Amino acid sequence: MGQNPIVFLDSVETEMNSLQTLNPFDISNISIVKPKKAKKLLGDKGLDGAIYVTTVKAAKVIYWNYLSSKSNEYGRLFNSPQADTTAQYILNGEALSDSASSGSLFLINDKNFKTINVIDKEDGKYLMDNVIPKRYIIVITAKRPKGLLKKKN
Repeated sequence: MGQNPIVFLDSVETEMNSLQTLNPFDISNISIVKPKKAKKLLGDKGLDGAIYVTTVKAAKVIYWNYLSSKSNEYGRLFNSPQADTTAQYILNGEALSDSASSGSLFLINDKNFKTINVIDKEDGKYLMDNVIPKRYIIVITAKRPKGLLKKKN
């Protein structure tokens, strides 16, 4: 990275010092774009690279819009990004914590999405063992997004 990378907060160009006011728990994702690729994407503005910061709130809107477009049932049950408090997300067999879900789910797009299945535990057909305390289980399969680091066990 160069001395003056261009900074975006929720896709809006901003100053580096504006990031200092953010609560770290409000940040969903930070992506660094190296100078060569940033210059290709942004022209001379990207000469020193780029930093993209996505907040939890923006990430929720992104993944809610995407998942609603892929599942009518999902869109019907969760009519806004904030309405999924009764949902447990499972991505590629791994249960996501509420705090981690936005960081993982907002990276899903048409290049990596495979399937979504909404399970209502009230139907009595699935998972009545009370291991998952939420009413709905959203099972998603997707290819691992390029560049996403695999977490260590």
